[in-house]
Amino acid sequence: MRPSRNHAELLAAMREFTMESDRYVDRAAAVNGLHRTDLNALGFLFNPGADAAAPTPGKLGQALNLSSPAVTALVDRLEHSGHVTRHRGQVDRRQVELSMTDAARVVGRQMFSPLAAELGAALEKYSPEELSFVERFLHEMTDATTAAKERLHVPTPSDGSE
Repeated sequence: MRPSRNHAELLAAMREFTMESDRYVDRAAAVNGLHRTDLNALGFLFNPGADAAAPTPGKLGQALNLSSPAVTALVDRLEHSGHVTRHRGQVDRRQVELSMTDAARVVGRQMFSPLAAELGAALEKYSPEELSFVERFLHEMTDATTAAKERLHVPTPSDGSE
C-alpha cells in the first residue's frame, strides 16, 4: 500500500522529528565528551524496561543491539568516566549488574532538562484528549516499525548473498 499524500506528509514530519532528536542527542553527547552509544546506554540504565530485574551487560547489549565485546568496551568506558558501576547481583552473585552513578544522573539532567522544558512547553498547547490520541498514535507507529523490522532478513554469508 502506497501512502496517500496526507500520509506522506505525516511520515515526513515523523522522519524530521526523529532526525532532529538524533541531532540533539549527538550535540548533547559531544558537549559532554560522550559517544551516542554511551547516551543510549545511560538512557537504558535510567529506565531499563518493564521487568524489575536489575540491568546487566547482557540486557544492555540486547537493548542496544551490540555484540558482547562492544558491550564490554562500552561498560568499561562508562565505568572509567564515572557514569556506571558494576556490582555482583543480589540474587545471583555470579551475575554482574550495572548501576548509573549520581554523577551520571546529574549529567543526564543537565543534558536533557533543556529538551524536557521545550517539549513540555509544546505539549501544554494540547488538550488531554489530543495528547491521549498522540500517545496512542506513537505506540501504534512504534509497534508497526517493530513489526516491519522483524520482517527484514539480514543476509548471511551462507545465503550466497555476498
